[in-house]
Amino acid sequence: MTKFIFGFLLMFVTGGNLLVAQTSTDPFDVQMRFYKSALKNYDLQAATVALYTMQALKPERADLNDSLALLYFAGERYAQAYLVGQAIVNADPKRNDMLEMVAVSKQNLGMIKESLADYEKLYAADKSVYFLYQMATLQYQLKRYGECIASLDQILASADADKQKVPTRVQNGSQDAPMKAAAYNVKGVCALELNQPEIAKENFNKALQIFPDFVLAKTNLETMEKKQNGAKPTATSATTKPAAAPVKH
Repeated sequence: MTKFIFGFLLMFVTGGNLLVAQTSTDPFDVQMRFYKSALKNYDLQAATVALYTMQALKPERADLNDSLALLYFAGERYAQAYLVGQAIVNADPKRNDMLEMVAVSKQNLGMIKESLADYEKLYAADKSVYFLYQMATLQYQLKRYGECIASLDQILASADADKQKVPTRVQNGSQDAPMKAAAYNVKGVCALELNQPEIAKENFNKALQIFPDFVLAKTNLETMEKKQNGAKPTATSATTKPAAAPVKH
């Protein structure tokens, strides 16, 4: 998603109708040059100031809001990205690119129910298994295990999921895993929550059949095998690491 953000911002500063003469003293043109220089040097704070100034100079330029939302998101300022992005979506409910950014921002802010509602809208719009997987991980976090398992079963039945990978959190960073392996791992965790250890073990093994180096599934299986005195094992879900910006599916 980071590539998407800076691809968009690069288009914004290099678009044919946005090129400005280096000698122009027009206030908007000056701020545009300021914005371009800041973006080139990845100075997101300075670029944000320039955007606000350009908005003040030309409030009719609604496209500046897109750049502002994406800048906040790129800088992981999720509260601001959510507020600006939500305003854009409210003005144009068809802006699913911004809705995805808002959903990720809400997830990072701990607004799990609200993020799930957004992903449900995104999934209804294009039936992407990526959105369905995000729904499943959020349903798991909300302890809605039945809904989570139903979502995961849809993923496992989908041919599209064979082609996709998802980033999963591990102790020292993240690991990309085939989506179906990640789905089996989450199913295993749900089974543990529902006190179904044999079903959990079966799902962890299925995840490892697809991806033998899958750290989360290995850890969950090892934890189960090492449990002592009837203690309930602590499992690790395959919750995805939030993306840095909307992606194409």
